[in-house]
Amino acid sequence: MRLRPDVIAVISIVLLAIAASATGITNGFAFDDVYIIEKNKAIQSLARWWELAVGSYWPPERGGDLYRPLTMLSFALQWAAGGGSPLPFHITSILLYAVVCVAFYRVVVVLLPLPAAWLAAALFAVHPVHVESVGNVVGQAELWAALFMLLALGAFLRARMRGDLSVKDAGLIALFYVLGLLSKEHSIVLPAVLLAAELTVTPRTFPLRNRLKGIRPTLLLMIAIALVFYVGRAAVLAQTRGIPPDTTSLFVNQPYWFRAMTMLAVVLEWVRLLLWPARLSADYSPRYIELVTSPNIDMIAGTLIVVGLIVVAIRARNSAPVLTFGILWLAISMAIPSNLIIPTGFLLAERTLFVASAAAMLCVGWVATKLVPDFTKLAEVPRRVTLTAIAGVLLMGVVASAMRQPVWRDNETLFTRTVEDVPESYRARMAYAGVLFERGKKVEGFKQLDIANNLYPDDPALLEFAAEQYAIAGRCSVAVRLYKQLVERYPIHLNSRIGLVGCLTVLRDHATARSVARAGLTLGIPQTGLRQLLRINDSVETAERMQRAKGAAPAAGN
Repeated sequence: MRLRPDVIAVISIVLLAIAASATGITNGFAFDDVYIIEKNKAIQSLARWWELAVGSYWPPERGGDLYRPLTMLSFALQWAAGGGSPLPFHITSILLYAVVCVAFYRVVVVLLPLPAAWLAAALFAVHPVHVESVGNVVGQAELWAALFMLLALGAFLRARMRGDLSVKDAGLIALFYVLGLLSKEHSIVLPAVLLAAELTVTPRTFPLRNRLKGIRPTLLLMIAIALVFYVGRAAVLAQTRGIPPDTTSLFVNQPYWFRAMTMLAVVLEWVRLLLWPARLSADYSPRYIELVTSPNIDMIAGTLIVVGLIVVAIRARNSAPVLTFGILWLAISMAIPSNLIIPTGFLLAERTLFVASAAAMLCVGWVATKLVPDFTKLAEVPRRVTLTAIAGVLLMGVVASAMRQPVWRDNETLFTRTVEDVPESYRARMAYAGVLFERGKKVEGFKQLDIANNLYPDDPALLEFAAEQYAIAGRCSVAVRLYKQLVERYPIHLNSRIGLVGCLTVLRDHATARSVARAGLTLGIPQTGLRQLLRINDSVETAERMQRAKGAAPAAGN
């Protein structure tokens, strides 16, 4: 029995995806996995699984931020399946990744000839920038969201190639949209992707106005779903949020144009990671990426790339609509990670390029159709050269991805490697210090914190972490100095004030401890911890007074 070409294409894409990711199957929990899965009681039982729908993605004690109930439910099921073992999680990630790659192929084969569609999907399957989304368990949020977005896009394209969207088509697309939103919030951009597809690659048998009228009910339904999701998400997070949401410290109190110029400079990194990811990192913090306050070479180069893509998209809209769609899809998928709409907790993260890389590989597939219009008509030698080149690139992708997967084995492996990857990143040093403290290597840990502070002294999270470690090490005199800086700069930050009161109590400076605690009570911040510390401070001071009195009693008797 001879397999059809499209079946062979799907099988080969699955095998490539597994080959690129299978080496991560023995990974444990690392990075955000530790708090969202390993130490998160919410996903460690299915007894009250429905409560995941009204809980935050991050535990309240870690910020209570983000809302991804479907991803959380999948974590709970995987935890139950393996009794807390990381193995089911990594098996799921690998298999889910293979399914996503097939879903991407099913999209591009609608837009490109089969050989070019296969090439785009094969390159996507072995892309090293995907390692973080597959090797780190929390990357499943990216995988689930991408899967539902691709399924919705594929359903939309196939329906529009047949004719108008039916009620069944609209319902299926809306369902995928809901599932995508419940997996990761970035799925909210899907209506814009579908609109871009309608404007570029769908059949132009009718005037644009009529075509837009035909898809308007579907888009309005999706907008209504997005609004309901936004309101529900806000209500949930209002109840669960603890500390303020994370925002990269580089943009705090900075004007918008500084943020825009910085992200234009980051465009060069995006291009490198999407087209030639020879070097990867789990972190891209300062001083690897700096705040741009005036035009520089990187910002100018990034601007030229953006302008060039806009010009190409406009000029190609009639002659090469697939290329225009790919560029629009790329821009839409980068809208949130770009920090231009809202500031996020990162400057650049490889996992956020997952969907963007699909758009980029679609563009690469289109370019391939122009370089080799009809592969079957190539002479024997050019055909062999072409096949050898493709095989070489795919092999490099498989090897690079497979070698990178074990870096996410555990925090010690990951953060040790990250310091090697980006020694100028202060957050890499900070994370590595945490590993050293856990291993009892306090001297080396404080050395890494000193390096981090010298690299970038403006992150309150770094100061707080250092203060906590000094307090744990019994060096409250140093911790007090750091906590005072934090309380002066961020007077309503509860953890810093509690840490300061605790260390002042240890140092027997009870009067100052009471003053700091009472000042916090007048600021409207959560009071339970401060009131408890006040009681502890009073009890300790009373015990010390009694101890002094007891020690002085014999002398008084003599």
